Amino acid sequence: MQHHAYLYEGPVSRLPELADDAASRFNFEREHNPDVLVQQWEKFSIDEARELTQQASLKSASGRSLFVLGISSIASDAQQALLKLFEEPREGIIFVVLVPHGIVLPTLRSRFLEYPSKTFAEKKSPSAAGRRGDASGDLFSATESSTAAEFLASSYTKRSAWVTAFLKNDDEDTREQARVFLNNLEAVLYMGLPKASDKSKQDILDGLTDIAHFRGYLADRAPSLKMILEHFAATLPKI
Repeated sequence: MQHHAYLYEGPVSRLPELADDAASRFNFEREHNPDVLVQQWEKFSIDEARELTQQASLKSASGRSLFVLGISSIASDAQQALLKLFEEPREGIIFVVLVPHGIVLPTLRSRFLEYPSKTFAEKKSPSAAGRRGDASGDLFSATESSTAAEFLASSYTKRSAWVTAFLKNDDEDTREQARVFLNNLEAVLYMGLPKASDKSKQDILDGLTDIAHFRGYLADRAPSLKMILEHFAATLPKI
């Protein structure tokens, strides 16, 4: 019997690829199919949890539905609100949830199986091509991803100088660029995991947890963008 809820931890920017992979894996037509719902949230609150529960209660014409969800940050009360949905969904529904590393509470995680990701993780994404200098990458431009790679390879002094230059204009456009930059940092760190030593691997995992924690703050005006980026300049491992 097929399970109904799967969790994949990785860069949320890979949501389009994951949706394609899940549709193929679970035998859904991907294009123009009302039974396949792909949604992404920067911040997932209890209101979004209630709306998702309502959406999932509606039976499709075919009797089968695939929900592929990308969530950058999620409140603890929203996670609690999702427990019943992922434990007792309606018949015929499959959830595939993509989140950054380390943001799902153990109580909610227990409702999921790990997404069968070996073949998916080994696929060369368009963004990965961009990082190797191929300008055809459609999830990140080659420039953005190479900037993240250069940042992670640099000393603290160079990282701090980059932050200062980046923040000449701290406006909404700058904060949006910062969100893209964090996504790129996350993707480059994930790519470094397979080759890392045990100690370096733990440093990378700690960095990924930090990115997941701070990403949600970028949607608000209150936190200092300089403070957040300087934190990453000082703490992210050099790879």
